[in-house]
Amino acid sequence: MSDSLMIWISEPIFIKSLQAIIATILIFVLAHLFKNAVSLRTDDKDLRYKVRKLIDLLVYVSILIVALIVFSEQMKNLTVILGALSVGIGFAMRELIQSLIGWLAITFWGLYKPGQRIQMGGIMGDVIDIAPLTTTVMECGGWVKGDLYNGRLVRLSNSLVFKDPILNYTADFPFLWDEIVIPVRTDSDHKMARSLIEDSARRMLSKVSDDSKMAWDVFTRHYRVEDAKLEPMITMSFDSNWIEFTLRYVVDYKARRSTKDKLFSSILAGFEDSKGRVQIASASYQITELPIVRLNQTGSNLNA
Repeated sequence: MSDSLMIWISEPIFIKSLQAIIATILIFVLAHLFKNAVSLRTDDKDLRYKVRKLIDLLVYVSILIVALIVFSEQMKNLTVILGALSVGIGFAMRELIQSLIGWLAITFWGLYKPGQRIQMGGIMGDVIDIAPLTTTVMECGGWVKGDLYNGRLVRLSNSLVFKDPILNYTADFPFLWDEIVIPVRTDSDHKMARSLIEDSARRMLSKVSDDSKMAWDVFTRHYRVEDAKLEPMITMSFDSNWIEFTLRYVVDYKARRSTKDKLFSSILAGFEDSKGRVQIASASYQITELPIVRLNQTGSNLNA
């Protein structure tokens, strides 16, 4: 038994494998030390994330270089074997290969970056990590109303970039157009209602409008796009039930729900201060006339 073990240990392939394993362990230890040093010395979370991902990439490259150097003599036979099995390997690992190519596309084409909000594969959330095989997002929506986190981490295959459209809420122009609808009673002063809504929009959205204009100027330098109205816009429609005002405005993609809350609160306060000249409409029914009812001696109802 000891002679067989000594013969097996003395084989060149065993020695080379042991060398490769030791070199790989050293690479991972050094990478771990560098990551800890970066975490302790860097407060900028974006820079910290980028450096850690760069270290991961260097680890993969270093391991590949070590393998090529150590097993250089065996590569000739390995290429013959891989050539014979290429069809089967390609079919079995097609998803893995697509994910790796997708990672390269994400990295070099800038399809999305950590910190950006995307929707892909039916999942919407903020990108928190991009690995060679998967993209991890903090999911928004689901059972939670509004574009708010629901607490689930979702790992999406990078191969989805070739299969599904990528909706990016942040790239190049980190603002969205949103709308709120305000129903007003038909007997209200519609001119005053419009004025109150305009005042609320001007107060609540002035800073966002200025920021969006600067971002839009940069955006139009890179893309062939028509000029868009960035200031708040109010339109009115009405029917037999009520007057309906629609306020369209630009908002930061992370502040849709909070902005709606501020706008509705400000508009409602303005309506309340109008002393009844402007009132919110509701789906109610008004009985305009009641029939005359007489009771006979037997107690039955007779309509006049």
